[in-house]
Amino acid sequence: MAAAEFGGIGCPQCGGPLNFREGSLTTLCGACRTALAVTGSAGITRYYLEETLDLAGARSAARRFLATAGVDDAVASRLRFQGGELCFLPFWRLRGIAVGWRWLERETVIEEEYLDEQGMTRRREQKGLPEQQSEILALPVEYSSPACDLSPYGLAGIATVSSVLALKGVSFERLARRGIVFDPTKEAEQIRREAMGLLRERSLPKETVRHEERLELSGEQLALIYYPVWKLGFLRDERLYPVMVDAVNGRLLKGRFPGRATVRLASPLATVTLLLFAFSLQVTAGIVLTALFLGWLASRGEVSSAGIARHFFLLVVPGKEVEHG
Repeated sequence: MAAAEFGGIGCPQCGGPLNFREGSLTTLCGACRTALAVTGSAGITRYYLEETLDLAGARSAARRFLATAGVDDAVASRLRFQGGELCFLPFWRLRGIAVGWRWLERETVIEEEYLDEQGMTRRREQKGLPEQQSEILALPVEYSSPACDLSPYGLAGIATVSSVLALKGVSFERLARRGIVFDPTKEAEQIRREAMGLLRERSLPKETVRHEERLELSGEQLALIYYPVWKLGFLRDERLYPVMVDAVNGRLLKGRFPGRATVRLASPLATVTLLLFAFSLQVTAGIVLTALFLGWLASRGEVSSAGIARHFFLLVVPGKEVEHG
């Protein structure tokens, strides 16, 4: 795949726009012809993905999700969002080649034939002698991880997206005017350790008994990528429900919604009818049935004036909240 071209950063000499390709270490200003180094803070290049949804589009995406999510129809039809914030969430992306050597000892399995009690030829697998192997390694590294705790936003990774969509160079002053820019809290060295640890784990054969290795990261390309997410919210019965929408593809990332309410008429009507019928037959029967009813409420922890009132007068029962992501 061809390297993507980036823009959006101004020349520090003349203020003209700079265009450069991902992985470039130097570029030439097209206006004043000044040679410049392409780095971010501590030599780390920073990019962002531009949102394709505005606030209205994000709200529409959330409403489309509600239509099929089992949410109370009354809530979905009268949903009113309380504002909305565009958040740029940071992700580390590391690319390179892990080069080095590995020695390993692995289990082997041999298949042998034998005669069973009936004289029939059978096959069985037996553990063979361990096999030793040495190899020179050159393994591609492609690793992406959130640069801070993003669990409240429901966004776990962007590796595929950042490889397909066009990235733009970060100008924090301009980006901060469009939304909230989150600071990374995970250090770059931690990302290197995570990437190399995952590579070692995945590249090691399952049958390995012992191994020794030495791998070094070569041709490192470490970048911070800021991904846009809309943070929405709406009020229902004095409770705020948060909703997170992917600002690139409109996918609902995380949200909590009131469940579908149910109308319960049969239970209170049946209770009243049975009690009246029992008392009409015999007072003793009515008293016995009333005692049984109170015992049933006691088993549910509702034998109180409030519990009895809920049984007879709470005709609309809120459903269990719907959580997504």
